[in-house]
Amino acid sequence: MKKELLQQLKEINEIEQKQITQHSFINDYQEKSLIQTEMSVPIFTSDFFKGNSIYVGKHNRFFAYPKHTHTFLEMNYMLSGSAQEIVNGQPIQLKTGDILLLGVGTTHSISALGKDDILINIIFRNDIFFSLENLKAMGQNQNVLSGFIMTNNSENFMIYRKKHTENAIRKVADLLIEEYYSHSDFSDKLIDSYLNSLLILFSRNTDFHSTRNLKENTPDVVLALLKQITTNSAQVSLSEFAQKNNYSRAYLGSLFKKVVGKSFSDVLTEERLLEAYNLLNSTNYSISEIIEKIGISNKTFFYKKFKEKFHCMPSEIR
Repeated sequence: MKKELLQQLKEINEIEQKQITQHSFINDYQEKSLIQTEMSVPIFTSDFFKGNSIYVGKHNRFFAYPKHTHTFLEMNYMLSGSAQEIVNGQPIQLKTGDILLLGVGTTHSISALGKDDILINIIFRNDIFFSLENLKAMGQNQNVLSGFIMTNNSENFMIYRKKHTENAIRKVADLLIEEYYSHSDFSDKLIDSYLNSLLILFSRNTDFHSTRNLKENTPDVVLALLKQITTNSAQVSLSEFAQKNNYSRAYLGSLFKKVVGKSFSDVLTEERLLEAYNLLNSTNYSISEIIEKIGISNKTFFYKKFKEKFHCMPSEIR
């Protein structure tokens, strides 16, 4: 991020100064639009976008922000320092470079930030394209391992840890923030472009907060087999994998189906079809070459399964 903007964000604003001197939370709700209810949890609506596709703002420091919820997708980007949040009752710590996506209806509160803790809130106008549901759907179509993880995650939030994700996510986020504050010509068009780029990057970098629980509840051998299917779908063999890891083929196949909910052969076929779909979109290989590359020997079987999954024929993708 540009040094000038970073320095601007580090400056103490009016509300922060009041929170320092009064040692209390300064209500900034009047700057936002609230649904008036008898509930104790404020509900922010999207009215304060004022015609823009997003809203970007620095989270006020020096005093805790009370629990609230909203009717839109919110992104908390830890630009520097760290933050402690309670999201849907779960404690979460964000460190520099971490990003937290909060779905519609998620409740969260934020502990007091220190002088060097810069948390940026990026709020997205409701759009079916840029939503938690769309991110999950895109991720499920990436490979079978992503689909398994997403199916087993029911949280209404996602965490993108710096150490687990591409630097491109933070670079694009920085560019988006810089453009938002610059008010330059064509800023709105550039912001829309950055938003689309973020969606694609998020969909392939998702690291769920619940991944730890998923790993704890999933046998290592099943996760290892899923990874083999994802990385080596053309060559992987249940018999060879079972023998190499000292399991009987029948037992491993039964365990896999019990945990994943689908048979090994069904999951393998699904991964091969996803790989074929990607090759159709990104290469000039003939359909016959693609069928060979993904490890399917029966062309009739391939066409039948491809039509069932994608509701069209491979030639229509081309």
